[in-house]
Amino acid sequence: MWVKIRATEEQRSRWHAVAEARGVSLSELVRQGLDGVRAVRRRHQPRRVDPELLRELARIGNNLNQLARWANREKRGADAVAVVARLIALDRELAQLRRAHEVPTAEAGPGAVSEDAPC
Repeated sequence: MWVKIRATEEQRSRWHAVAEARGVSLSELVRQGLDGVRAVRRRHQPRRVDPELLRELARIGNNLNQLARWANREKRGADAVAVVARLIALDRELAQLRRAHEVPTAEAGPGAVSEDAPC
């Protein structure tokens, strides 16, 4: 069932802000307010992560750590081109992984990665 009420833009904005701060929808805030129940914050449900994605990210992280150790140990300018080339390759791998595991915005929900977010 739908219930319509008249409100100013200021009231509507304020109510939405209160609902968001409490972690509930505006409808839930109104229902609980009218029933005399305090709106309870929803618990965040952790998203399931693909184990293959975790392995790939660990592999890339390992490569980055090896490059950082090498750069700190060697500090030679001549090999900097090789390091930059490898970093570019890792950046491409990360972008590819991100595209492969991106959640479409309609299904995304809070905390999801948008297409224009940096890698």
